[in-house]
Amino acid sequence: MTGLRRQSLTAALLPPLALPLAACATAPSPLTPAWHGSIGTSANGVLSGGAELPRDTGALRWLRSDDRHWGLPRFTEAIARAASEVARERPGAVLYAGDLSTRQGGGPLPPHFSHRSGVDADLLFYVETLDGAPVHSPGFIRFGADGIARDEKHERWLRLDVEREWLLVEALVEDPQARIQWIFISDVVQAMLVEWALARGDSIETVRRAQELMLQPHPGGVHDDHIHVRTSCSPVETVAGCEPSGPRRAWLAYDMPPAEERDEELALALTRPLESSAPLAAATSNAPDQATARSQTKSMP
Repeated sequence: MTGLRRQSLTAALLPPLALPLAACATAPSPLTPAWHGSIGTSANGVLSGGAELPRDTGALRWLRSDDRHWGLPRFTEAIARAASEVARERPGAVLYAGDLSTRQGGGPLPPHFSHRSGVDADLLFYVETLDGAPVHSPGFIRFGADGIARDEKHERWLRLDVEREWLLVEALVEDPQARIQWIFISDVVQAMLVEWALARGDSIETVRRAQELMLQPHPGGVHDDHIHVRTSCSPVETVAGCEPSGPRRAWLAYDMPPAEERDEELALALTRPLESSAPLAAATSNAPDQATARSQTKSMP
């Protein structure tokens, strides 16, 4: 069966109101009971059935103790995996996580434009002293083109840990379960990471993908104090209510596999009249005659 015929069949089987209802829905409801996970868009959606980012794995910690560390399960797992990979290659540092989404998502999450549906995560930069010793992140401190930032809380200067930061980006880009859609980051920090990756001879394809994913957003802030990572809807998640946005990445799958022929045959069978309808009608039509016969029998002496 051709793709065009399959699409026509699918449209014929859908209830007339199904598509309008789906287009208007932004949360699970009796009208959309199968919707779960990330529903809607990152800026106008909700999260259902999310998973909380691990609080302290030795390689990963929360910056704040609050209810803003929820996301799609595969996304939180990918972040934890990437942090562990950095710690394995360069022990001694910890990745600090800022906001993801709240447990149920939905509604404004100040000061963010997005972070509503479990597909966004703010990850603070790895930092080190000017002597190259890794230190815990003091929070959101802004790095300039020289890779240096002022930590006012501790009255010191810190350097961006370019090596570990690139290892984090590399791990996320190469993880097929992470399905990275965007890495929002300042232009100057992006340039430092790419220069480092090329200098150490990393995969050209990974660097190319990272360059395609990294972007300084306008509007949305410069992102010179953290990276904002966004994951892309998978085909299954799209069916469950996740609304894709942004460009398609050539290395990611976005479409469900073609339906097997037996599924199409089943769909066609649903459009045929029931074969048992004729015997049922005949039985119904004979019912008055049978009732009359029983009445006559009872009236005999």
